Amino acid sequence: MSLRNPERGLLSVKGLIFSLGLIASFIFVGVLYGGLIRPAANKAALAQSYGVEGGGSASGIFVILKDYEQQVCISLFLWGIMILVYKFILVHSEAKDLARFAPESEGIDAEPEVDLLGGARSITRERAGKLSDEIDLKSQSPDLKNKILPYVMARGLERYHMTGNVPESTETIMGRLEVASEQQESELSMLRYLVWAIPSIGFIGTVRGIGVALHRADEALQGDISGVTSALGVAFNSTLVALIISIVLMLLIHLLQGGQEGLILRLQTFCREQIIDKLYDRDDAEAPKIEIEIENTPEPPAADESASLN
Repeated sequence: MSLRNPERGLLSVKGLIFSLGLIASFIFVGVLYGGLIRPAANKAALAQSYGVEGGGSASGIFVILKDYEQQVCISLFLWGIMILVYKFILVHSEAKDLARFAPESEGIDAEPEVDLLGGARSITRERAGKLSDEIDLKSQSPDLKNKILPYVMARGLERYHMTGNVPESTETIMGRLEVASEQQESELSMLRYLVWAIPSIGFIGTVRGIGVALHRADEALQGDISGVTSALGVAFNSTLVALIISIVLMLLIHLLQGGQEGLILRLQTFCREQIIDKLYDRDDAEAPKIEIEIENTPEPPAADESASLN
């Protein structure tokens, strides 16, 4: 999730989830269908053809799930769950960094990872440079590597050390956080595609089922409606399963997006309160001296006094 070292490549955690996770989900669901769902559905259909109860509500669920469209939808849903779990873990890990750098703000009685003020009332340019190097060094550890907060803190303090300008440091910090927010938003594109693709696959099953039902219309006219009802079952069941899966997946995506937005807001608040508001602004420090000098400047003599002197 870092802006500096984003996870790339097939061997990264993100790459494994996006590639091997997709293959693993299809294999797992395929084994589940071959070993449990389709045999149970065929058994229920056979029992129904002989007028025997085929296992109650459990067999009815297997009949609803037995077709290939439902299998593909469930496989994609499982893959989406893998991505969502990975994203939720990242958000939780980023939120834990706040407790490490400002434990008092999180209600934790512990020493901060980096003492920003060092006993002073503000952060000077010299101390900002030292803090930037210290945070960069700590961010190389495995638990802080590729994290947003250490990177943003180091870049903001580095900018202040170079320029001594508080507005530029503020712009650097807030700009990096905005880029992080946009990066998180862009990484949800695959999940949004799944929310669109799953109902589309369900509609494919609907079209396929209706087409088969129309093809067997002659059988229905002759009195055998079993083929038509079976085909219509494929049509309605595929749409039902796809819509339910997309509703659940969309809810989880909204929860993830809310967590990411809340994380960025917390990071902005932390940087504002713990860094930006503590930077030593030389212009503000010299402002009282200028006012004192203006007050001590002697006033010119009045017009009537100069006239009397003449």
